[in-house]
Amino acid sequence: MEYAIPPAWPVRRRMPDLAALDGPTRATVLAAVERLRALSGVFAARVLALVRSDVPGYAALSDDEIQASAHRFMDILVGELSALRVPDGALRDVLRAYALERVARGVPLDALAVGYQLGSREMLTLIDEVSAEVGLPSGLLLAVHDSTWEFANEASSVFARLQHDLALERAHFDAERRSAFAAGVLGGAFTAERIHRDAPLFGLDLQLPYVALAARAASVTDAEAVRRVIAAAVRVPADRLPLAQIGSCLGVIVPKAPEDIVHHLVAAGPLLPLDLLHRGFDEAVVALDTAERFTMTGLVRLPDLGPRPLVLSAARTAARLSARHLTALDEGGRSSREIEDTVRVYLDCDQDVRETSQRLAVHPNTVRYRVKRFQLLTGLDLRHTEELVTAWWLLNRRRPNGGPARTPGRPT
Repeated sequence: MEYAIPPAWPVRRRMPDLAALDGPTRATVLAAVERLRALSGVFAARVLALVRSDVPGYAALSDDEIQASAHRFMDILVGELSALRVPDGALRDVLRAYALERVARGVPLDALAVGYQLGSREMLTLIDEVSAEVGLPSGLLLAVHDSTWEFANEASSVFARLQHDLALERAHFDAERRSAFAAGVLGGAFTAERIHRDAPLFGLDLQLPYVALAARAASVTDAEAVRRVIAAAVRVPADRLPLAQIGSCLGVIVPKAPEDIVHHLVAAGPLLPLDLLHRGFDEAVVALDTAERFTMTGLVRLPDLGPRPLVLSAARTAARLSARHLTALDEGGRSSREIEDTVRVYLDCDQDVRETSQRLAVHPNTVRYRVKRFQLLTGLDLRHTEELVTAWWLLNRRRPNGGPARTPGRPT
């Protein structure tokens, strides 16, 4: 079966130069313009009927406002027709300002686009009626049709771009509000009344407990990576997470503690009501600071860190004890540093010589020798509980930051 080849899409007709028209044709154009202006009220009434029937989004506007808009629409098109001009880019700002004003009044942009399409269709119907009255040449009438639709398409493009811009602006505004809420809750700045009032705005259930998370990020890009990791772990869209920069930490509100955190360090507080969540965030920050000192990665909780948080406290006491016990190590050069590192790992391994030797890749007798030298140089006998705790505390206060990362549970 043979199919006919469809004709090429017709070339868009351009408006002729008004000055190039012969006298009778120019007079016909002017007669059509005057007739259209006289029918402005008819056009406005038709547009009002169409909009009320087919575009519910215009409910926020009164009949007078809709008709005034129709008059303005006709004035623009008739003005262009009187000079035989195609509406150009200069009208974009007019259309954008008009659209913003209508959005502010509660008219959705998609409803506005439909309204403009209906208005353009009705305008063309009216032009056809007037053209038949005054005898407008068919070629010129088709050019007017193309010009009118070009204007309607331009309006649709302006509305679409504006809708995109407003969506981005609204998303940015929502993100700022969400961040401010997270900062107020986790920082303890919001009263319980305000938290109860605002929480539903961000999809938070006041009947449920939540977890405060703490993390750190070196840059905006890193912060976004942390957000995505947490969002994936708790199965919440990243843009819905209440997250804020609080001091040097990122604070996040989540419905549960994430479990599968990798390549990042995140600290979690306990499950608490929203109006007590600042306490959970404080606990998470302590856990975060401690875990950073011990070069951990993954998810950490304060109860799982044992006595490690004590390493961060009592700087003045630590200085005195260090002067008393560790001076000989400080003066001993490289061999003393090896002794110190060996004893630190030895204590982290629960005084297991074999595991310590495997971690350090040295002979078990080397471990035993270094432990004995440590006790001799420091005067701390690791067989006595109090002295063992003092040694562990002092050595871990001196632990260098930025060492190899590890997962929570056992030291590197």
